[in-house]
Amino acid sequence: MTGRGTASSTWRDGRDGTGWRKSSWSEPNNGCCEASLRERGRVLLRDSQNPGRGFLRFGPEEWLSLVARVR
Repeated sequence: MTGRGTASSTWRDGRDGTGWRKSSWSEPNNGCCEASLRERGRVLLRDSQNPGRGFLRFGPEEWLSLVARVR
């Protein structure tokens, strides 16, 4: 998932992105991030081990910038 487009974008697995999705790079039992497209025009990011503690919101340009830096 790259965050390109809008909240109606599809993820690599073909799902609509409204649920929380864990990174495919995540190892079992390790902390990781989860992302969602549930807000139109935003990518939401949260800690998978603490999902109730809030999340960050990224616009498309911010998300692409973040992804480019962490690869």
